[in-house]
Amino acid sequence: MKKGYVGLLACASGILIGLGISRLDLTGYLEKTQEQEYHPVERKVPESVESKLKDPKQCWLCGSDERSMMDYFRKFDDLGVICTNHWYVMDMHIRNHDEDGNLTGPQGNGHMGYTGTGEGGCFFHTEQMSDYGISEVSVDYGEDSIFDVKKVQNHLCQECLDKLVESMEVFCEETQKPKPRDLVLVDFQTLELYAIQEHNAGYFIRDYYVEIESEEDGVEVKAFYCPKLNNGEKDGE
Repeated sequence: MKKGYVGLLACASGILIGLGISRLDLTGYLEKTQEQEYHPVERKVPESVESKLKDPKQCWLCGSDERSMMDYFRKFDDLGVICTNHWYVMDMHIRNHDEDGNLTGPQGNGHMGYTGTGEGGCFFHTEQMSDYGISEVSVDYGEDSIFDVKKVQNHLCQECLDKLVESMEVFCEETQKPKPRDLVLVDFQTLELYAIQEHNAGYFIRDYYVEIESEEDGVEVKAFYCPKLNNGEKDGE
């Protein structure tokens, strides 16, 4: 009887010890797994570089180099999207305007378009309903869609280059280098640049509201003309 009792106690003790070891091992595993899964992130921008542009008047953003088209777009009270690696400027055409930047009346049906920036670059799909102050630009990323400051280093003055690099903010792990997409939103009137990255949701820019929705292989940018109202009514132009 005693032998059976002792055997039973030994068996029970073995089970409890086994459970204790299992719990200890499981706790250690969970702690190790949690440490592996937690990766602190921080805001980062690419490293600043020195401009190699000899004549600031030929800056592709604030200057008049005909290859940039920005001296043309600066006539418009509108917003645009720039694919910086190829320096392709897309006028969102949120409001109706003519070639000289003058506001015009209703133009009828909306406009749809498709265009690309070249081999490896971004592909744009636009839906513009300027009569209603609405524009949508969908961008499909190309193979060459990670921002490369060397591709604009020779074409932007130092001030514009610094502004562009600063707008390329992303959130990544402490040990990783920032790899922003080569897209920015530009205000043609002020030349201010706004990031279009995964963490950006939207902006109020003067009389415009912009929504940004990231997708797996691209991004969708919707812009609306919605001026601030004065006592419930729109101020005159």
